[in-house]
Amino acid sequence: MSGNKGVVYKGAGNVAVEDIGYPDLVLKDGPGVPQANVGRKCEHGVILKVVTTNICGSDQHMVRGRTTAPEGLVLGHEITGEVVEVGRDVEFIQKGDLVSVPFNIACGRCVMCKEQKTHVCLNVNPVKRGCEACSSI
Repeated sequence: MSGNKGVVYKGAGNVAVEDIGYPDLVLKDGPGVPQANVGRKCEHGVILKVVTTNICGSDQHMVRGRTTAPEGLVLGHEITGEVVEVGRDVEFIQKGDLVSVPFNIACGRCVMCKEQKTHVCLNVNPVKRGCEACSSI
């Protein structure tokens, strides 16, 4: 199997294409992963083989130094990919599906997700529940 590569944030104005490890459904130590979660099995997750990716505005903001990001973060979170592995708790996606990953993250199960308001998921981003933009829902 050929190497897995990613665009890695190295600091404001600096990115590099680097070899990165293949993912698995276990959280590893790294940028954005709380120490308490390192080693936790992600039975709710899937692994994708990337078909294509986009540049997101938030990636550009980090690279241009307008917002912060931990060095070592792999950029390119808006992707289309083929599902190659699914965790035990995944209900609506199966191996072989072609999926698109949007910028927002949602559980798919809470009342807001069931009402197709995934941008205000109650389980994934609980600190955003009281935000001014969400008060009208």
